Amino acid sequence: MTVLVTGARGNLGSRLIAHLHSGGHRVLATARDTAGLDVPTGVATTALDLTAAEPAVLDGARTAFLYPTFGDISPFLKAARSAGVEHLVLLSSPAAYDPIEHAGPIGLAHKAIEAAVRDSGIEHTVLYPSWLATNVTRDWGDQIRAGKVAVAHPEWRVNPIHLGDYAEVAADLLTREQFRGRSLVLTGPESLSQREVVAQVAATLGRPIEVEELTRAAALASRPAWFPEAMFASLLDVAANLGDRPATVNNNVERVLGRPARTFAQWTQDERESFGA
Repeated sequence: MTVLVTGARGNLGSRLIAHLHSGGHRVLATARDTAGLDVPTGVATTALDLTAAEPAVLDGARTAFLYPTFGDISPFLKAARSAGVEHLVLLSSPAAYDPIEHAGPIGLAHKAIEAAVRDSGIEHTVLYPSWLATNVTRDWGDQIRAGKVAVAHPEWRVNPIHLGDYAEVAADLLTREQFRGRSLVLTGPESLSQREVVAQVAATLGRPIEVEELTRAAALASRPAWFPEAMFASLLDVAANLGDRPATVNNNVERVLGRPARTFAQWTQDERESFGA
């Protein structure tokens, strides 16, 4: 049996591929452009655009991991069903159901992808990982190295999940039937404010990192160029709405893996070098 993994270049996809391969599973790693794609020795690679039907890519695949692609993926899903793919694991986002955000651009985009998967007729599990620990390096990496993080709503509480936990749960769903279902919400084991998240990074690095609170206008003005303004504004609305209310925490990682979810402190230790330590 082959497990097809899309989004092989991403933080999640690359970890999932490595975990599946180390477990002895046959993996086909895909990306729109495979040039320079770094995968473990023995993992097959091929170019794949989910918005275009490419049935030959699906030969032998019985399960597939779908990274969210914003576009019409129905031709691919039709081809997958015809090729005998038995189960899909779709990476979605809590934005699809969270207060405020479910009606915003992020939530609507993910709900459209979920609908396409649902309408395909293929058995599937939708995974909703909570606040990804990699958001820290993605959003604040340069600021952390400079010793000062500027953020709106620093008391907004999140539930960071270790990407290793996410990858292991996704691998389990792709290779075993026990916990498959319509949806599975995954969280880290603790509710932390953004200020506490920065403090944990500082503790790991052994040096202070200042937190500067931004107004909404200042946050929008400093928005990264790669982050669409409407989506960035939607996230600010979520943070403003929830304030310092506790983030949702559950035990689904432990239910699937048989061990507690790893803490954000463990993530910072594991990824210490990525912070410029």
